[in-house]
Amino acid sequence: MEQQRILEILGLSPKTEKAVLAVLYKKQTVEICEKAYSGEAPDYPILKRKPLTRLAVLINLLSEKYEEYLSLGVPEKVVAETFRDVALRAEIFEAKTGKPGISKEDALWFRHIIDRKIFKIGVLQFQPFEMVYLDEEFLGETYMVFSSEQKKKLPAGAQVINCHVQQGADLSTEKISKSFSDAQALFGKIYPKTEFKAFLCYSWLLYPDMTKLLPENSRIKAFAENFEIIGKVQDNEQAFENLFGKSLKRPPKLKNATGLQSLAAKNPKAFGFACGIRYIK
Repeated sequence: MEQQRILEILGLSPKTEKAVLAVLYKKQTVEICEKAYSGEAPDYPILKRKPLTRLAVLINLLSEKYEEYLSLGVPEKVVAETFRDVALRAEIFEAKTGKPGISKEDALWFRHIIDRKIFKIGVLQFQPFEMVYLDEEFLGETYMVFSSEQKKKLPAGAQVINCHVQQGADLSTEKISKSFSDAQALFGKIYPKTEFKAFLCYSWLLYPDMTKLLPENSRIKAFAENFEIIGKVQDNEQAFENLFGKSLKRPPKLKNATGLQSLAAKNPKAFGFACGIRYIK
């Protein structure tokens, strides 16, 4: 697929698209694509480039990956929605910096698209994964704690479907339920020989101390109820990064704060990080 069609799919802001077009077809940009994700993470060559170059290189690579996704049996709509994560992160980068491009962290994240291992199905992102317990046994230091019974029920290394929530995702109950259902069906088609045991989610959105403070009609609370929480830690870095755009030890009180931002300002210790499992029957 040509780069121009990828740009149409992404729907970048006019400012970012204009900047990308100025470098997209340059010989240097095309040459960088060849080894952009060579080697091992997190030492990919693309991470050493400037933000705009990273974005232009990625768009060139998406033009190649489009057909590869289709060859797996992924519907065109799912491929397009998967790729639009690039536009979302470019928009966030521009809002933070005032410049076009993508961050190093986002360029690293997009290795999953390059490997054809991430899929936006409905309102959630999903990837094939092996069960990982973020505890002392795996990390070499104390973080989360999981019961021995849990590890026997779902051993480390078991095949699971990891799910991710993009910023601004619609967490309405009906759409979340459809995403899980459609993901299970599509993964069965793409990976017919793999028996996925469960959906896995590591996220600040699942932290029980926070969700119990949310109103009963909260979509975040409803989303968290899709999972059995099997581990948690009072690590609010991810939460505050998502809520305030940067890591903070103490969240500020904002004049035009959202409900969650206000809750974080009043109850910072109620925010953390949790692991949830949704078993596949």
